[in-house]
Amino acid sequence: MRGEIIWNKASSASPSTAWGSWLSPANPTLRDVHEYILVFSKGMFSRKNMNKRRSTISREEFLEFTKSVWTFPAVSAKEVGHPAPFPVELPYRLIQLYTYQGEVVLDPFMGSGQTAIAAIKTGRHYVGYDIEEEYVKLAEKRIREFLIEYKSPKLFEFTGGNK
Repeated sequence: MRGEIIWNKASSASPSTAWGSWLSPANPTLRDVHEYILVFSKGMFSRKNMNKRRSTISREEFLEFTKSVWTFPAVSAKEVGHPAPFPVELPYRLIQLYTYQGEVVLDPFMGSGQTAIAAIKTGRHYVGYDIEEEYVKLAEKRIREFLIEYKSPKLFEFTGGNK
């Protein structure tokens, strides 16, 4: 394990409660307003830049992203159309920290396509898949909308799926 990051969702965390007791010390339940991001590597993680690949992280981003607590708001399931969404900022930071421009980002749990959007923003290639066809379609839609909005060239070819 290389480290852990705590994503502090701050005031955007859900206000809903599932308390065992209301206003009583009988059985209060803590409400999570954070998530853990665990960073692992196989063996020692050392990536010498032999091919002079381009890093796209700025000095300011590097200083901020290497802290163990990240504070930025969550996104709602309703807003994204997926039951377990996270903001593009989350994969954006990880991609900036751990990859060079032009490398491939793999997301085996594609969901709503947030990681693909972060990969496009950072000039990385992207491979993603999901076992739920509805989420593959959602991700395709969101990625296409992002490419149109940012006038990006087509970087993807959507393939596969059980149609």
